[in-house]
Amino acid sequence: MAGIGGVSSSLNTLNRVNSQYSSTLNKIATGSNVPSAKYSPSTYAISQRMSVNISSIHQSHQNTQNSNSMMKTAEGAVSNTVDILKSIKQSLINAANDTNTGSDRETIQQTIEQSLAQINENAGVQYNGMTLLDGTRSTSVNAGVGGDTNLHFGDMTSTGLGLTDSEGNSLISATSNIEDSIARVDSAIETASAQQSNIQSSLEASLDEITSLGAQQARLDFQAENYMTMEENEANSLSTLSDADLAKEITNLRSQDTQQQLALYTLRMENQNRSNILSLLQ
Repeated sequence: MAGIGGVSSSLNTLNRVNSQYSSTLNKIATGSNVPSAKYSPSTYAISQRMSVNISSIHQSHQNTQNSNSMMKTAEGAVSNTVDILKSIKQSLINAANDTNTGSDRETIQQTIEQSLAQINENAGVQYNGMTLLDGTRSTSVNAGVGGDTNLHFGDMTSTGLGLTDSEGNSLISATSNIEDSIARVDSAIETASAQQSNIQSSLEASLDEITSLGAQQARLDFQAENYMTMEENEANSLSTLSDADLAKEITNLRSQDTQQQLALYTLRMENQNRSNILSLLQ
């Protein structure tokens, strides 16, 4: 029975060393002192919650930055449209001057038609494959932590601005009813300017959100470092927020490897002795 007891003891030693060996390898592979909940459930849970919070804020920050870029794209197009409308109005005022001939007014009309086409080009501006200013785009920016921000881009096409009919035919004339055309252009300028103002306000709100999210992210990073310091100072336990001591773990790995080899050698020797005793008894 002593022989059997010795074998059992060697097996227990081998199993223990194998377990320690596996644990050390896991720490080295993950670079963490607490690679899973079994090492320290409470501290692992704290680490995971903080990691999720930091990741959420980081993604919210990224979402807001992307939204900011999209609004800058829309703002540039709307600003260009406002400039074009002002140019059209100037052309109409010029056309109303009796010093212009019918041919002059036809030339001015052609210029206006080109300007209307450019307004439609501006309305077709895209961000990440999405058309922004054709009146169909409403965007929800998911900030995660701070909530959603809804943005709506108006219809900045020539039809949406009342400059052309539903078929795309121009309602702006430099040859007749010029006063009516000027009134239409004034209304379009007012609409486009209001859209420009709305986008600018959204841009400012987006920049404020980026600043706020950045501050929250920095705060959570500081809190993570604070938890790490608290655990090191108070418990001298496994840190959920620091890298594993690779030098120490490699030393442990070598020691456990030696113990593993010794345990296997001892087990082989005990099995051999047991076999020799059985041979003598036969």
